[in-house]
Amino acid sequence: MHNLKKRLIIHEDEKIGKAINKINSSKIKILFVVNKKNKLVGSVSSGDIRRSIRKKIGTDDQVKKIMCNKPRFSYLGEKTNFSNEHIISIPVINKKKQIVNFIFSKLAQKNKKNTIFLMAGGKGTRLMPLTKSTPKPLLKIKGIPIIEKIIKDFKSQGFNNFIISINYLGEKIKKYLGDGKKFNVSIKYINEKKYLGTAGSLSLLDLKNTTFPIIVANSDLISKVDYNNLINYHVKKKAHLTICAKNKIFEMPYGEIVFNNSKIKKIIEKPTINHLVNAGIYVINKSLINGLKKNKRLMMNDFINKHLKSNKTLLNYPIYEKWIDIGNKIDFLNAK
Repeated sequence: MHNLKKRLIIHEDEKIGKAINKINSSKIKILFVVNKKNKLVGSVSSGDIRRSIRKKIGTDDQVKKIMCNKPRFSYLGEKTNFSNEHIISIPVINKKKQIVNFIFSKLAQKNKKNTIFLMAGGKGTRLMPLTKSTPKPLLKIKGIPIIEKIIKDFKSQGFNNFIISINYLGEKIKKYLGDGKKFNVSIKYINEKKYLGTAGSLSLLDLKNTTFPIIVANSDLISKVDYNNLINYHVKKKAHLTICAKNKIFEMPYGEIVFNNSKIKKIIEKPTINHLVNAGIYVINKSLINGLKKNKRLMMNDFINKHLKSNKTLLNYPIYEKWIDIGNKIDFLNAK
């Protein structure tokens, strides 16, 4: 019980960064917040973390700034039934509102029919000469090819149907992965006769045999994104396209001068700038892909910008989970 409390409870004055680390290290994506008297005062879920990222609340801020002030709980000795609710855990409290136990629901892992589309056609130019004879998706991180790690992560979350677009050294990818049976998944391939960019291969999808909305992902990403939450968010918000966005912090190497007209107000030493960057993971509806010109080179940014001009709903989905883009030699070596 002591270890369980340690994993699921956090103090209201602790930093948001610590809450993120605790949530990332647990399958139960919620923490229960207590005050100095150990009384339950709130909860912090993965959704609260995402909302804080959108609001650009820093990880050094206190947990109480983003917590839900009305957490669900059960009193000691009280019967609680939440089998029909999408709740994984609630705390059991005594009369002093102190947490004495937890109740867990048994949410079975269901197989998802949504198609996972992995883009693996690029040359990996920035990783040359490593990719001269090995396609980037087959480069190994801790002894396992990147694309195998990606497939196994999706598989662990109930996704079993994959389509992989290949071009550069594509036959090596196809030979290694096969039809997916050795991973207990189904893998089909789209062969790009020429490199079609980061979105062009979407035009080659067999729409009748593809289950939408699909998750589209680069095949050079190591991530611990909760794909079920991502799909649920996309569907709930009635989005046509949802882009995963990673919060990246950049430090200015110089002091910033803040001024009004010519009068200096203050100088900030090496300020940091927060940006939400494209994480290379998308959820896309059929309506956006239908009508794409086949075999025409198309970059994902152009695909997205085109639909920004329409009346389609395009949303961002901030991710706080582990995310590594194997884009160059330094990233690759750090990931190893």
